[in-house]
Amino acid sequence: MKKILNCTSLLIAFTTFVSIVSCQKEMAPDFTPEEPSAKEYTLTVDATKGDDTKALSLDDNTLNVKWAGTDQVSVFSENWATTFGILTADASETGSTTLTGTLSPAPTAGDNLNLLFPRGEWNYTGQKGTLLSDASSIEKKYDYALATVTVDEVNAGEITTTASANFTSQQAIVKFRLTDGTDPIAVNSLKIEASSNKLVVNKSYRGAGSKTYYYGSSYYSVDGGSGGFGGEEHGNLVDNNLDTKWCANKPSGNWYIEFHTASAIQVDGYMLRTGGDTGSWGNYVRNPRNWVLYGKKNSGDSWSIIDTKTDNYDMPTSSNAEKDFDADAPGQYKFFRLEISAVRDGNCMQLSEMRLFSYEYYEMGTTYGAITVTPDDAASELTVALRNENASADTYTLTATVGSGTYTFSKSGIAFENGKYYDIRVPMNPKKVSSIYLNKTSASLLIGGTVTLSVSSSYPSDAVDKTVSWSSSNTSVATVNASTGEVTAVAGGTATITATANDGGGATATCSVTVYPAGTIVWDSSNISDLNVSGTYTSYTKEGITLSANADMIDAWYYMDGISFNAHASGGFTFTAPTGKQFTKIEMTLNGSAGWDIAAMESKLGTGWVYSEDYMTGIYKVTWTGTAASVGLLTGADDFSGEYVKSIAFFVE
Repeated sequence: MKKILNCTSLLIAFTTFVSIVSCQKEMAPDFTPEEPSAKEYTLTVDATKGDDTKALSLDDNTLNVKWAGTDQVSVFSENWATTFGILTADASETGSTTLTGTLSPAPTAGDNLNLLFPRGEWNYTGQKGTLLSDASSIEKKYDYALATVTVDEVNAGEITTTASANFTSQQAIVKFRLTDGTDPIAVNSLKIEASSNKLVVNKSYRGAGSKTYYYGSSYYSVDGGSGGFGGEEHGNLVDNNLDTKWCANKPSGNWYIEFHTASAIQVDGYMLRTGGDTGSWGNYVRNPRNWVLYGKKNSGDSWSIIDTKTDNYDMPTSSNAEKDFDADAPGQYKFFRLEISAVRDGNCMQLSEMRLFSYEYYEMGTTYGAITVTPDDAASELTVALRNENASADTYTLTATVGSGTYTFSKSGIAFENGKYYDIRVPMNPKKVSSIYLNKTSASLLIGGTVTLSVSSSYPSDAVDKTVSWSSSNTSVATVNASTGEVTAVAGGTATITATANDGGGATATCSVTVYPAGTIVWDSSNISDLNVSGTYTSYTKEGITLSANADMIDAWYYMDGISFNAHASGGFTFTAPTGKQFTKIEMTLNGSAGWDIAAMESKLGTGWVYSEDYMTGIYKVTWTGTAASVGLLTGADDFSGEYVKSIAFFVE
């Protein structure tokens, strides 16, 4: 069926993206672009009626939707190289509408046109949340529905197409109902990822090919500005003289320059060039950081924003360096205003040159990645538009944030088809703790003493349930409160206290607790952080017991929750008991075997010392037994450095 499209009085304002010049990089000063010709047409679009909430309802690949008077459709060439214009819909309750707008330039007979219906601010049936609305999100730029028509004839003000436009969805609509087994999970956000890395998050129309720069003092006419230092006025920014610059301290308002061209030009972006001394004396701080480029086609029009930059640090820090910026809103403009509100630091701004440019052609650009859905309030049902450009089945991973925790779901072999609606129930799995770290890995107690263990950190940090339960391997030696982690010493011996993650993932962490009888003096990380013995110059005393060195090339100090012993000369160390008392046993618990086992085999430890290790528990000890008021350690060593000592228990009487 043919559609005859007649000229009407309905002329809808729009912005085109077509490049209208083909000048060389150096534009002649007297160049004046021609105004584009315009054609107006009316196109009737057939679509099945949607429901009462203007929501998506996809059945058998047909898009059912009402039309609002604010709905707009962009018209592109078949290869997306040209934008012809924007059509605006008549409000319709029937699902069929008339699209009206102005095209420039006019298409020719035989051209295939792409009609793109952006999704914009759509709401979904039954959805309890909304998609992200930042500028780069799928909500703002992803193509929602697409139709194609063929131009049959272009004759003066009449354009004929061979058929009406039937819009079809370019993605699947998926409602995820999140559950923990059978109960709904109210989530703060949902992240969707595809293993192919082809999940579309942004579909945008962007410039491509070579750039044509517009510049020269004969091309731009300066209309005003905020001034600058002597010889460094705002007009230098567009004078095509790279040896001049615009440099000025912050005025009462913002730095600005206004200029215009002889007639409207297509602006797809602009170049900014740093000053000749930007790389000297830290003058890069004068680079603009926040700015807005405005444009308008006629002098009486209101300013439109072409591009905005906030906290931008892309300007080069070197002298006479250029940076191109693509415009957020490319189009045809004649009048321009660059307004700078902040620089990188300080109150002085400088630039040497600015040039506008247009692209050779345009293309549809696609960005891939993960899609994040954030509901208005915590919700267990979220609807998402998904398009995966790998047509074959893929593996999808869902990550739902619940408070500070995370639930996950992953399934392969899923193929969401464009134009289809899916309503699926997803059994999410809570992200589990994989590793636990305690505030202590060893502790020494006297009978009746207590110490409270706790989880210092666990991974991943977003695991849903990070609580633990505590248990003791030997309750006759030490007991532990299962919920608080408080350990109580019962009798002499050793017990292992274990923290087990409550989420069922199997993560554990342990602390070795040694219990000594009453009267035992213990040195450990709780009381000896000030220990420092440097040769014969210093000694250390704690609770009446003294550690001293017998040679200058010997030292001991507190290190990483323990004591590091080093001997680089013969003589070793001496432990001296409190006045009037004697040692009956000294038990040193080590961090590991390195050094101490070799010392034992080579008889470097000294008289009465024995090295031992328990392969099952990983406990390493050096123990002295006997009766003496003073005991030598490492007396046979002249070159020793071993694993540090975590604790020393002195049995005295």
